[in-house]
Amino acid sequence: MENWDCYKESIDHILIKEKRYRDPNFSAQRLAEMLGVSAFKLSRILKAVYGLSYAEIVHTYRIQDAQHHLKDRRLAPYSINDICAMVGFKNRQSFFDAFKKATGTTPDRYRNTP
Repeated sequence: MENWDCYKESIDHILIKEKRYRDPNFSAQRLAEMLGVSAFKLSRILKAVYGLSYAEIVHTYRIQDAQHHLKDRRLAPYSINDICAMVGFKNRQSFFDAFKKATGTTPDRYRNTP
């Protein structure tokens, strides 16, 4: 079995530091190209290193980002739809579904909870 931990730093840099997870058009295929591996190998790397699929990883980062934005008083004038777009979701329904699954509550309730 290969040691794919060496990819973690590069993946974290691309997805987190460069905030590529916010780009709704950034795909697993594009990430694989940037790493110089096939999409199949990327899938195996992600499962081995993170225990998650590409979509699960990206949703996790987007939800964490949304949670931060929803609690940031400076962003209070922005609507839930604005925040949904800021963190990379293409539509409101997928954002609400992912947010509720991850947090157990809706973005509106999360924002209004002290």
